[in-house]
Amino acid sequence: MNRSLAIVLGALALGVALFSGSYLVGQRLCQVCVTQSPGSLDWMRKEFHLNAAEMGRIQKLHAAYLSQCNLMCRMVAVKKQEVAAALNSATNVSPVAEQKLAELAACRAQCQSRMLQYFVEVSQIMPPAEGRRYLAGMQNAVLGFREGTGQPVSEPAGHERHP
Repeated sequence: MNRSLAIVLGALALGVALFSGSYLVGQRLCQVCVTQSPGSLDWMRKEFHLNAAEMGRIQKLHAAYLSQCNLMCRMVAVKKQEVAAALNSATNVSPVAEQKLAELAACRAQCQSRMLQYFVEVSQIMPPAEGRRYLAGMQNAVLGFREGTGQPVSEPAGHERHP
């Protein structure tokens, strides 16, 4: 009986220790997440070992890119509405719907092109090895390519992906 009681008490103590440790780690992570603003680029500084001067240049570039990105997002949203309207008013894919789909595709391609150009500009601010790693990861995220192969993992990512 004493052995069973020792096992139960040991398991209970281990459970309390695991719960307490998990709770404290969770609290700390929440504090870190709450103190960072949603548009924070701190992750880049840490991930790519950037100094203050590099981060300053990247933040300026990022701020300028965001206005272009927001404009492109609005354009894509308008084109999506136009496609939906063209598809809702017909039982078949009409020539108007095909035209609207082509316009949406062109808008998304323009957005991806601008996004890729932004990633290239950011990568050129970084130390060369880190810049190559950043650019490969961002291209993979935007285009859905396996790193280094140029082969799609799945359908290319749409406009919804952001840096």
